[in-house]
Amino acid sequence: MAIQTTSLESKLDSLEQKAVEYDTRTNTEEKVAQSEEDLKELNRALHKLKNSLEEFERQAGILTDVFGESLPKGAIARDKVRSLTNTPQEDILDMIDDSNRSLSSHIDDVRTTREKVNNELRLINDRLKEIQRTKLSDASTAESIQKIVGEDPDAMDTISRYRSFLKSILNPNDSVSRLKSRWQGIEKGFENLDTDWEGFRRRHGLREQTIEDLKTLSQEGKVDLDDLSDESVNEMLDVPELRSTIKVSL
Repeated sequence: MAIQTTSLESKLDSLEQKAVEYDTRTNTEEKVAQSEEDLKELNRALHKLKNSLEEFERQAGILTDVFGESLPKGAIARDKVRSLTNTPQEDILDMIDDSNRSLSSHIDDVRTTREKVNNELRLINDRLKEIQRTKLSDASTAESIQKIVGEDPDAMDTISRYRSFLKSILNPNDSVSRLKSRWQGIEKGFENLDTDWEGFRRRHGLREQTIEDLKTLSQEGKVDLDDLSDESVNEMLDVPELRSTIKVSL
C-alpha cells in the first residue's frame, strides 16, 4: 500500500506541476499578448502626440515669428513634451518588466499631454483668427479705396497676395521661416498703399462726410450728385487720384 500511495502522490505531484506550468505559460502568454497590444496603443498615442506637437510648434512660430505676438500665458513646456515623444526603448521595456509601472499608465500620460498641447493649439489658432479677421478687413478697405482711385494693377496684386497669405495661416504649406520671409515682403508692399479711410482722409485733408460719400461711391459704384454737398464734390475733385477717376454724368 505504501508503494501505491507513493506512486499516487507522485502522479498527483506531476499533475500539479503540469498545472502550475500550464498556468504559468498561460499567464505569460496573456501578459505577452497584453504587452503587445499596449505597445501598439502606445505607438499610436505617441504618433498623435508628435503630430500635435509639430502643428503646435508651427502655429506658435507663425504667431511669434511671423506676426510678432506673444504666446498665451501658461504655454506648455515644449522640451518636456518633446522628451515624452522620444522615450527611450529601454525605459519602455523596463515598464513591461516592472510590476509597479505599466504601459497603460504611460499611455494615459501621453494622452493627457496631447490634450494639453491641443488646448494650447486652439488658443494660438484663436489668436491667429483674430489677426486674420483684422487684417482681412484692412485688405477690404484698401480694395475699396483702390476702386475709387483707379484700381492700380500693382496695388490690386499686392492686396490679392496679402489676402491670400492671411487665408493660409491656419493651414500653411511653407515652413515658418519661409512664411516670415514672404510676409515681410507682402506687408511692406501693403503698407505703401492707402489701407484705411482715416489715413486717406488725413492725407488729403478731407471732411468726415466726404469720406462717407466716398465709401458709398466705392460700394455702389455711383452716387447721385443731388446726394452730395458742394463741399464734398469740391474736395473730391481736389484730390488728383479722384479727379482722374470720378466721372460725373448729367
